[in-house]
Amino acid sequence: MNHDNFMNAVDQSISEGVKRGILHLIQEGNLTTDNLIRINDAELVNFTSCSYLGLEHDERLKRAAIAAVEKYGVQFSESRAYVSIDLYRELEDLMSKIFEAPTIVAPTTTLAHLSAIPVILDSGDAVIADQQLHNSVLSGINVFRANWPIHFEVLRHNRLDLLKERIEILQKSHNRVWYFADGVYSMFGDRCPADEIFNLLASYPSFHTYIDDAHSMSILGKNGKGYILSNHAIHDRMIVASSMAKAFATGGGMLVFPNEEIARRVRACGAPFNSSGPLQPATLGAAVASAKIHLTDEIAELQTELANRIKYANSLFKETALPLISNFDSGIFFVGTSRAELAYIIMEKMIKRGFLLNIGVFPAVSKNHSGIRFTITVLQSYDQIARMVKTLNEVFFETLVEHQYSVDQIYSAFKVVARLADRPAGEFASEHSIERE
Repeated sequence: MNHDNFMNAVDQSISEGVKRGILHLIQEGNLTTDNLIRINDAELVNFTSCSYLGLEHDERLKRAAIAAVEKYGVQFSESRAYVSIDLYRELEDLMSKIFEAPTIVAPTTTLAHLSAIPVILDSGDAVIADQQLHNSVLSGINVFRANWPIHFEVLRHNRLDLLKERIEILQKSHNRVWYFADGVYSMFGDRCPADEIFNLLASYPSFHTYIDDAHSMSILGKNGKGYILSNHAIHDRMIVASSMAKAFATGGGMLVFPNEEIARRVRACGAPFNSSGPLQPATLGAAVASAKIHLTDEIAELQTELANRIKYANSLFKETALPLISNFDSGIFFVGTSRAELAYIIMEKMIKRGFLLNIGVFPAVSKNHSGIRFTITVLQSYDQIARMVKTLNEVFFETLVEHQYSVDQIYSAFKVVARLADRPAGEFASEHSIERE
């Protein structure tokens, strides 16, 4: 597919959603803790937020944001290459305690990738990207590729057996072999096999890895450090990127490094660190307040509260035949439709029934991997979750009957070999069984 054809396909996919009133929506009025959102004069139950712990409504974060504005103004317009307000230093110190490793804060996770990746790579390296790697990480890789020759290839999703084979081959002709992956994948909610990643790091001295763990920040791990570092200290040949714009509830991104020297070099050489605008005082103030909460036992209580809702949702899905295409203990759920048209129609019906969910269509997923994506947060009541699952089940199968499509066809498109009812509790369905074409 050439550039024009690709852009036309993206335009068609997104514009169809806009035309149907399910994309590019505008929220109206106040947002409160009752999990209701107003769209086009309709009040909907919200299942689209990535703020899994509801901390955006915490009074401590609000007061800290207001206090920072009172002290510094609404902005501090200086590149960090020249000067930063002292909240930056306080926040990075707190983040380094959370991750137990050197940490740098960036204005966004995307800018974190664009800062770090062109600095850490070398033209003598080989780069392997997981097939479902987040586009923002690919952007960082492509900045390097645009200026320097480097070996680049894409690996079938979560196929660590194939990764091992490629490491053994590529290490013979390249100085380092990098694997770029997500900790929790943003569309299907499945995880990279962390233990296997650390085993490969232990086995191959030439192997390095860069993990974007944005979606598990705050909701998993001690002090909310996320999934990839929940059971392991950061490895000497690993860099982890994460986000403050999801469960952390403030905005901004971060980079976690194995040592101070790599952190210093990225801080000094990463172009966005030298030339982009900073996080503004309100965001920094709220982030400091959120980080302090993360360093208390309160974050574990919130994690448990979220986990209980996820387990409840999972138990409800087990009573349906919905083709759930994801693991079952992250905050992200994905019900496959295969065909984009079915996803559009189901979303239209769900909105009419009072529920706001997301669609997953091209280019976020491949064309035969469309579906309905939604998230579970602590702001959702158990009754809201139950009513949403019941409604989705009704709407989903009504739509399949109308279009003479079957669940078996959906499973076939996703190459899922085991259905939900066949999987033991806690098994990650998509770790090896979902492949993206």
